[in-house]
Amino acid sequence: MSMQYDVKSTPAAANTTTTIFAGPARIKGLTISYPSGGTVILNDGTGGTARFSFTAPAAIGSIYVAIPGEGIRCDTNISAVCAASTTAVVFYG
Repeated sequence: MSMQYDVKSTPAAANTTTTIFAGPARIKGLTISYPSGGTVILNDGTGGTARFSFTAPAAIGSIYVAIPGEGIRCDTNISAVCAASTTAVVFYG
């Protein structure tokens, strides 16, 4: 039996590192808006281990990424690193 919990969201700004949640949590999904070739990396801890990485195709666009199962566990915190002109909204619980 899986445990039920609220899913929350936090935006990640372009060209910076954003702490999405300052504690242990699971990444449940994210939306990404990007220019040609933008990147987003989600880390376990600021500057920590990369848990998810996305490189956009050579075209302007946006995408929703659903993380299957219980999500990606981050033991320290969830940190997002977005490239210039690339933004994300990270869903976690």
